Amino acid sequence: MARTGPGGEAVYRLALALFLAFLPQLACALETAAPAERAVAGNVSLVEGDVRFVDPNQQVRRPSLKDPIYEGDSIVTGGDGEVHLDMQDGGYIGVRPGTNMRIVNFKAEGGADDNFLINLLEGSFRAVTGWITHSGSRRAEIQTPTATIGVRGTDYEPLVIPEGSKAGEPGTYNRVNIGETEMRTKEGSIVVRPNQAGFVPRRGAPRPRVLDRVPAFFRATRNEKRFEGLHARIHQHLEEHRQQRIKQMEQRRLQRAKPAAKSAADRRVEPRREQQQREEAQRQMRQREAQKAAMQAQKQAEERKRKSQAADHAKAAKKAEHEERRRRFFERRE
Repeated sequence: MARTGPGGEAVYRLALALFLAFLPQLACALETAAPAERAVAGNVSLVEGDVRFVDPNQQVRRPSLKDPIYEGDSIVTGGDGEVHLDMQDGGYIGVRPGTNMRIVNFKAEGGADDNFLINLLEGSFRAVTGWITHSGSRRAEIQTPTATIGVRGTDYEPLVIPEGSKAGEPGTYNRVNIGETEMRTKEGSIVVRPNQAGFVPRRGAPRPRVLDRVPAFFRATRNEKRFEGLHARIHQHLEEHRQQRIKQMEQRRLQRAKPAAKSAADRRVEPRREQQQREEAQRQMRQREAQKAAMQAQKQAEERKRKSQAADHAKAAKKAEHEERRRRFFERRE
């Protein structure tokens, strides 16, 4: 997106620089525990220049090739930043320099309830849609400060010019290369078809309108060749891709169900296991008591035997003493 005029360029660059500088401070100040698992919306296929992903906890990361972008993540590109994404529904998004956007929702499991919602606050991207848009425009939407863009199977380019920019009148623009999109506001809606651009201004509350010509600020970026023939290539294998995704999600559900089933089985077994443990503890206690009683009985028997032996020994000694006295008596008589 072109920006003309030193004043507008300076304001834009200052605002973007302050925003990017403030993000790391937020990340440090809001350190929290690891977030719950979030759905992967796509993976990085190209990254150049200043590109940052920001999660819902304001944790900032710089993406590399093949890195995931998650549902709920924001994408911020600097003046030289560009990142392209292979989306889970088979689509493709090229985020251009000077853009601030957020993937609010992105569900691509191959079912009829698949959907996505992207917030575009500033800047632009070009996208070739996947299978989600085949379910109807209300399942695939781009929200901007002034409009909602309903996306149908298409190659399209939404663009938001903020206040203070000299690139053009502030508001939401949307160019269509293949297919069509619908631009909606409270005042009405229009359908934008190939080689057309729609517009909703930032000021006032007018109806969306189709422009007489595509504005000059829709310019190709240095990686625009990646989109040549891309729509046909994506849609040639889109159903195959969707079926693969359905199988992948089914395998994940089965893997997640195994621990859950095991847990349920454990809960059923737990009362029986506790009963067995109680019975085993009682058996061991009875065994210890029996052993203790046996040892006590043995000790008592040994004590009785010792006393009996002592009594026998005393009796024998007394008898021997008596016999000795008798012997001496008879000896004196003789």
